[in-house]
Amino acid sequence: MQQTSSTWKQWTCDEITPNLCNLSLETGYVKIKSIPVHYWRYKRKDIQHNEIKSLILLHGGPSWPHQYLLPLRQIACQTDYEVIFYDQAGCGASIPSTDEVNITKHSHLLDPKYYSEVELPLLIDHWKLKEYSILGHSWGTILAQLFTLNAKDISGLQSLILSGPLSDAQAYIAAQWNESEGNLGSLPPFVQERIQALEQEKLYDSREYQAIDDVLTTFFTLRTAPAPDCFTTSAKGLNKDIYVGMQGASEFTIGGVLGSFNVTGRLHEIKVPVLLTSGKFDTMRPSIVETMHKHLQKSEWIMFPHSGHVSMIDDAELMNDKVSMFLQRIDEGFTNQVPSERKVDHGNDMMIASGMSTSSSSTWLPAPYLFSICIAFTLGLLIGRLNLSSKRNQYEVIV
Repeated sequence: MQQTSSTWKQWTCDEITPNLCNLSLETGYVKIKSIPVHYWRYKRKDIQHNEIKSLILLHGGPSWPHQYLLPLRQIACQTDYEVIFYDQAGCGASIPSTDEVNITKHSHLLDPKYYSEVELPLLIDHWKLKEYSILGHSWGTILAQLFTLNAKDISGLQSLILSGPLSDAQAYIAAQWNESEGNLGSLPPFVQERIQALEQEKLYDSREYQAIDDVLTTFFTLRTAPAPDCFTTSAKGLNKDIYVGMQGASEFTIGGVLGSFNVTGRLHEIKVPVLLTSGKFDTMRPSIVETMHKHLQKSEWIMFPHSGHVSMIDDAELMNDKVSMFLQRIDEGFTNQVPSERKVDHGNDMMIASGMSTSSSSTWLPAPYLFSICIAFTLGLLIGRLNLSSKRNQYEVIV
C-alpha cells in the first residue's frame, strides 16, 4: 500500500516491488556447528506441492543478511518456483543464543569453504530438494561458484543466476581504477588522491574517509535513496567482524580472506546455464562480468539500466521479469541451444543482454561507458537514487 505524504516514514520494499502477490511463508532453521541457520520459503498459495521448483538465494556481504533481497519474492508470483532465503551463519537471525558471534570460537565463519561446502549442502539436504536453481548476489556469487565447482553433490543444480558477480578479486580491484571504465578512476583527481592517501594510512575510521564513503555509496551501490526498509534492516544485521575479516577494512578494495579469490580459470568447468546480471552503474565493472561471460560454457548477460550493485531494488521489476524468463526457458529444456548470432542493445547508453552461447564461440560488443566510483558490499552496498519513469519495453532484447 502506498503511503501518503503525511504518514510517510520510509519507502518499503513492497512498494518498490510491483505486482507482488499473496504468498505463503514457511520458516525454520537448521543448527550447523552450534549456530541456528534460519530460512524463509515463499511460494504462491495456489500452487500444488508436486509442481513446485526451488530457487535458493545467497545474500551478499559477507554477512549482509537476506532482507534486501526480498523484492525477489515476486519471482514466486511469476513462476512455479518457491523462493528460499536464508541468513548465513553469524549474521541477521542466524546467530548463537547469546546474541554474540565470537570469531575466535567460530573461526569457520571466516572460511568460504564452510558456506559453500558445508552450510549450503546441509540446507539443500534438509529441504529435501531434488532440483533447484541458485541466485547469488555479490559475495553470494562467490559462494555459488565455489559450491558448483567444489561441492560433493550438485546433481540437483539446474542453473545459476549471478547478480553483481566476480570471479577474481584482484581483477576487481584493478577495474575500479581503470581510467576508461573504472569507478574510482573516473573521479576528480583530488578525490582520487585523498582516497589513496587515506587508504595508504589505513585511516578507515576517519571522518574524511567515512564522508567520502557515504557519498560514493549513493552513486554506484544502492542508487535508490533514501534506502527502503529491507535494505536498512539488512544493514542492522551485518556482522562487521565477519565482513572485515573476509572483505577487509577498506571500502574501495578487497583484502582479508577474499583478497586472493580467483576461480576464473575454472569457470569452464561449470556445466549448467548461467545468467549474469549487473547494473549500468555497478561496482562490478563490465570487464569483470565480460571475463566471466567468456569463460563460462553457457552464459547470458543482462545489464540493468538504472542499477548500481543492488539491481533487485534499483530495477526490481525488470530484474524479476528477466530472472523469471530465464528460469522458464531453463524449464522448457532449451539449455543446449546456441544462437548463431549474439545481439546487444546499445539503446540508452547501455548493454542489456547477450545470448546463451558456448565459451568457445562467444563474442561481446561493449556498450559506451558512462560510469564512476565504487565501494564494496562484498564489494559494495549502501544507498542511492531510483529512477521510476522508464518503460519496460525499452529494455527487451530477443536473442
